[in-house]
Amino acid sequence: MSEKVYDVAIIGAGPAGLTSALYCGRADLSTIVFGNIFESQIAKAGQVENYPGIESIPGIDLIEKFDEQVKKYDVNLIPSNITRIKRGELFTLYTDEGEYRSKSVIIATGAKYRELHIPGEKEFVYKGVSYCSICDGTLYKGKKVALVGHGDQAAKSALYLAGLCSEVIALTEKKDLEAPMYEEQMRASKRIKVTGNAKVVAIEGKEFVERIRYVLDKQEERTEEVEGVFIEGGIPNTLLAGELGIDLDAKGNIKVNRPEQTTNIEGVFAAGDVTSGIHQISKAVGEGASAAINAMVYIKKKGIPK
Repeated sequence: MSEKVYDVAIIGAGPAGLTSALYCGRADLSTIVFGNIFESQIAKAGQVENYPGIESIPGIDLIEKFDEQVKKYDVNLIPSNITRIKRGELFTLYTDEGEYRSKSVIIATGAKYRELHIPGEKEFVYKGVSYCSICDGTLYKGKKVALVGHGDQAAKSALYLAGLCSEVIALTEKKDLEAPMYEEQMRASKRIKVTGNAKVVAIEGKEFVERIRYVLDKQEERTEEVEGVFIEGGIPNTLLAGELGIDLDAKGNIKVNRPEQTTNIEGVFAAGDVTSGIHQISKAVGEGASAAINAMVYIKKKGIPK
């Protein structure tokens, strides 16, 4: 076990985690970050064109810029994953390479895309397949697209795409989208067609997406000609949070008190895609900054000896 006790341990090296690290480093808090920037969603995001101040940049280049800026400060970056956290007077964080102790923890483990695991999905990523309607919707202005998923997030994405695309085919394995809050708006849109009991089986095309195949009511196979397929429903990485006893909402996101980003466990904060709300870099950055500032306040208020 490392003898050093850190002020803040940050789990996750994506936009939220590295923003927290930047703020903590600049505040001269002893800070350690666990995670690999190349495993973050932004590193696999392709071209980013909705981050303020930067017109267009590959996701991998943007996260590397975050990383370079953090390295200007006395922040310990450990490219290992946390396997377990133990809570006591201090937090003990376990990795495959050793144990570390900290006075506070910021969880910024992000989320992973919901994958369909069907033929054509991987082949057409960035060639018509997208996991983020807000990120990539503008690329399909005036085009016919399919949206796969259910729940409020899928409904909001369908409505967003309907403002850009000529037609949105919403496919769900459920009876309907199961988004009663948006039902009226969905019905009012002439560009959205919802098909329930539809299991998507393949995404096809030559160089780019050209069609999507699905089975209706477990019997009839159908095909829709589309130029884009949006797969909605990110899954938050909250395994560690659950083991620590942190409250999760019905969708598995960490419950936080905004804007402080506090959780039900004193000294534990959370930020980014692991919490509820839109999955956007700007949101992750804002929450990461807020979590860091409130961790600083917590450390000062508690007066925990170094």
